[in-house]
Amino acid sequence: MEEMSRNIGFQLKKIRQQRQASLDDIAKATGVSKAQLAQIEKGESNPTVSTIWKIASGLRISFSSLLQPPKEQFQKYNSNLADFVAEDEGKYRVYSIIPYDPERGWEFYKIEMEPGVIHRSEPHTDGVEETVTVIQGQAIIQSGSMKETLVAGETLVFSGQQAHQYENPTEQLTTLHLIIQYR
Repeated sequence: MEEMSRNIGFQLKKIRQQRQASLDDIAKATGVSKAQLAQIEKGESNPTVSTIWKIASGLRISFSSLLQPPKEQFQKYNSNLADFVAEDEGKYRVYSIIPYDPERGWEFYKIEMEPGVIHRSEPHTDGVEETVTVIQGQAIIQSGSMKETLVAGETLVFSGQQAHQYENPTEQLTTLHLIIQYR
Protein backbone atom coordinates (compact mmCIF):
# COMPACT_ATOMS: atom_id res chain seq x y z
CA MET A 1 0.00 0.00 0.00
CA GLU A 2 2.92 2.32 0.72
CA GLU A 3 4.17 2.04 -2.87
CA MET A 4 0.66 2.73 -4.19
CA SER A 5 0.47 5.88 -2.04
CA ARG A 6 3.79 7.06 -3.47
CA ASN A 7 2.53 6.38 -7.02
CA ILE A 8 -0.66 8.36 -6.41
CA GLY A 9 1.30 11.23 -4.89
CA PHE A 10 3.78 11.29 -7.74
CA GLN A 11 1.07 11.24 -10.43
CA LEU A 12 -1.04 13.89 -8.69
CA LYS A 13 1.94 16.24 -8.35
CA LYS A 14 3.00 15.62 -11.96
CA ILE A 15 -0.50 16.41 -13.28
CA ARG A 16 -0.77 19.49 -11.08
CA GLN A 17 2.59 20.80 -12.29
CA GLN A 18 1.78 20.05 -15.95
CA ARG A 19 -1.38 22.10 -15.58
CA GLN A 20 0.48 24.81 -13.68
CA ALA A 21 -2.14 24.57 -10.98
CA SER A 22 -1.83 25.25 -7.26
CA LEU A 23 -3.05 22.93 -4.53
CA ASP A 24 -5.91 25.41 -4.04
CA ASP A 25 -6.87 25.01 -7.71
CA ILE A 26 -6.88 21.22 -7.42
CA ALA A 27 -8.85 21.35 -4.16
CA LYS A 28 -11.55 23.46 -5.82
CA ALA A 29 -11.72 21.15 -8.84
CA THR A 30 -11.87 17.92 -6.82
CA GLY A 31 -13.58 18.76 -3.54
CA VAL A 32 -10.60 17.27 -1.64
CA SER A 33 -9.01 19.59 0.94
CA LYS A 34 -5.73 21.32 0.19
CA ALA A 35 -4.17 19.75 3.30
CA GLN A 36 -5.17 16.24 2.23
CA LEU A 37 -3.90 16.83 -1.32
CA ALA A 38 -0.56 18.01 0.09
CA GLN A 39 -0.30 14.86 2.21
CA ILE A 40 -1.19 12.69 -0.80
CA GLU A 41 1.47 14.37 -2.95
CA LYS A 42 4.10 13.75 -0.27
CA GLY A 43 3.07 10.09 0.01
CA GLU A 44 2.08 10.64 3.65
CA SER A 45 -1.56 9.65 3.18
CA ASN A 46 -3.33 6.49 2.07
CA PRO A 47 -6.28 7.95 0.17
CA THR A 48 -9.48 5.95 0.04
CA VAL A 49 -10.95 4.71 -3.21
CA SER A 50 -13.61 7.44 -2.90
CA THR A 51 -10.95 10.13 -2.55
CA ILE A 52 -9.03 8.82 -5.56
CA TRP A 53 -12.28 8.84 -7.58
CA LYS A 54 -12.98 12.43 -6.50
CA ILE A 55 -9.52 13.49 -7.64
CA ALA A 56 -9.78 11.61 -10.95
CA SER A 57 -13.27 12.98 -11.65
CA GLY A 58 -12.36 16.53 -10.70
CA LEU A 59 -9.26 16.47 -12.89
CA ARG A 60 -11.09 14.60 -15.69
CA ILE A 61 -8.53 11.81 -15.84
CA SER A 62 -8.81 8.06 -15.50
CA PHE A 63 -8.75 6.46 -12.06
CA SER A 64 -5.95 4.12 -13.16
CA SER A 65 -3.71 6.97 -14.32
CA LEU A 66 -3.27 7.97 -10.67
CA LEU A 67 -2.15 4.46 -9.73
CA GLN A 68 0.66 4.13 -12.28
CA PRO A 69 4.24 4.04 -11.05
CA PRO A 70 6.47 6.91 -12.19
CA LYS A 71 8.37 6.39 -15.39
CA GLU A 72 12.08 6.73 -15.39
CA GLN A 73 13.31 10.03 -16.76
CA PHE A 74 15.33 8.11 -19.34
CA GLN A 75 14.41 4.84 -20.98
CA LYS A 76 16.88 2.95 -23.12
CA TYR A 77 15.76 0.44 -25.74
CA ASN A 78 17.87 -1.97 -27.77
CA SER A 79 16.42 -3.15 -31.06
CA ASN A 80 18.92 -6.03 -31.11
CA LEU A 81 17.29 -7.46 -27.98
CA ALA A 82 13.68 -6.75 -28.98
CA ASP A 83 11.17 -9.53 -29.50
CA PHE A 84 9.79 -9.89 -32.99
CA VAL A 85 6.97 -11.50 -34.89
CA ALA A 86 7.43 -12.85 -38.38
CA GLU A 87 5.41 -13.93 -41.36
CA ASP A 88 6.05 -14.97 -44.95
CA GLU A 89 8.25 -17.83 -43.69
CA GLY A 90 10.30 -15.42 -41.57
CA LYS A 91 11.08 -13.07 -44.47
CA TYR A 92 9.07 -10.20 -42.91
CA ARG A 93 10.02 -9.42 -39.30
CA VAL A 94 8.52 -6.78 -37.01
CA TYR A 95 10.42 -5.79 -33.86
CA SER A 96 8.55 -3.89 -31.16
CA ILE A 97 11.12 -1.33 -30.00
CA ILE A 98 9.05 1.16 -27.99
CA PRO A 99 5.64 -0.23 -27.02
CA TYR A 100 2.47 1.82 -27.10
CA ASP A 101 1.85 4.09 -24.13
CA PRO A 102 -1.41 6.09 -23.93
CA GLU A 103 0.42 9.18 -22.64
CA ARG A 104 2.79 9.07 -25.59
CA GLY A 105 0.13 8.11 -28.16
CA TRP A 106 2.48 6.21 -30.46
CA GLU A 107 4.57 3.09 -30.82
CA PHE A 108 7.87 2.44 -32.62
CA TYR A 109 8.90 -0.59 -34.66
CA LYS A 110 11.82 -1.85 -36.70
CA ILE A 111 10.82 -3.89 -39.76
CA GLU A 112 13.14 -6.14 -41.75
CA MET A 113 12.04 -7.28 -45.20
CA GLU A 114 13.96 -9.86 -47.19
CA PRO A 115 14.26 -9.41 -50.99
CA GLY A 116 10.97 -9.55 -52.88
CA VAL A 117 8.72 -9.43 -49.82
CA ILE A 118 5.34 -7.72 -50.13
CA HIS A 119 3.46 -7.15 -46.88
CA ARG A 120 -0.19 -6.11 -47.00
CA SER A 121 -1.72 -4.39 -43.98
CA GLU A 122 -5.41 -4.02 -43.20
CA PRO A 123 -6.78 -0.52 -42.50
CA HIS A 124 -6.21 0.80 -38.99
CA THR A 125 -8.83 2.65 -36.95
CA ASP A 126 -9.74 6.26 -37.68
CA GLY A 127 -7.03 8.79 -36.94
CA VAL A 128 -4.07 6.41 -37.18
CA GLU A 129 -1.04 7.83 -38.97
CA GLU A 130 2.05 5.90 -40.07
CA THR A 131 5.52 7.35 -40.42
CA VAL A 132 7.92 5.07 -42.31
CA THR A 133 11.65 5.75 -42.68
CA VAL A 134 13.91 3.56 -44.80
CA ILE A 135 17.10 2.88 -42.85
CA GLN A 136 18.64 0.42 -45.30
CA GLY A 137 17.66 -0.64 -48.80
CA GLN A 138 14.56 0.49 -50.65
CA ALA A 139 10.80 0.16 -50.14
CA ILE A 140 7.69 0.79 -52.16
CA ILE A 141 4.81 2.01 -50.00
CA GLN A 142 1.32 1.86 -51.46
CA SER A 143 -1.89 3.15 -49.88
CA GLY A 144 -4.99 3.75 -51.97
CA SER A 145 -3.90 5.63 -55.11
CA MET A 146 -0.59 6.68 -53.51
CA LYS A 147 2.50 4.69 -54.47
CA GLU A 148 5.92 5.95 -53.38
CA THR A 149 9.40 4.48 -53.72
CA LEU A 150 11.67 5.35 -50.80
CA VAL A 151 15.40 4.88 -50.44
CA ALA A 152 17.60 4.98 -47.34
CA GLY A 153 17.13 8.24 -45.46
CA GLU A 154 13.68 9.03 -46.86
CA THR A 155 10.52 9.20 -44.77
CA LEU A 156 6.85 8.97 -45.75
CA VAL A 157 3.91 9.97 -43.54
CA PHE A 158 0.45 8.70 -44.48
CA SER A 159 -2.96 7.84 -43.09
CA GLY A 160 -3.24 4.23 -42.01
CA GLN A 161 -7.04 4.25 -42.40
CA GLN A 162 -7.01 2.28 -45.63
CA ALA A 163 -5.37 -0.93 -46.74
CA HIS A 164 -1.69 -0.40 -47.50
CA GLN A 165 1.40 -2.39 -48.33
CA TYR A 166 5.17 -2.39 -47.99
CA GLU A 167 7.34 -3.98 -50.66
CA ASN A 168 11.06 -4.68 -50.92
CA PRO A 169 11.73 -4.66 -54.68
CA THR A 170 15.49 -5.19 -54.29
CA GLU A 171 17.82 -8.16 -53.93
CA GLN A 172 18.99 -6.95 -50.49
CA LEU A 173 17.55 -6.69 -46.99
CA THR A 174 15.42 -3.58 -46.41
CA THR A 175 15.15 -2.15 -42.90
CA LEU A 176 12.40 0.30 -41.97
CA HIS A 177 11.57 2.28 -38.87
CA LEU A 178 7.84 2.66 -38.34
CA ILE A 179 6.00 4.97 -35.96
CA ILE A 180 2.28 4.38 -35.56
CA GLN A 181 0.55 7.45 -34.11
CA TYR A 182 -2.91 7.12 -32.56
CA ARG A 183 -5.11 10.21 -32.33
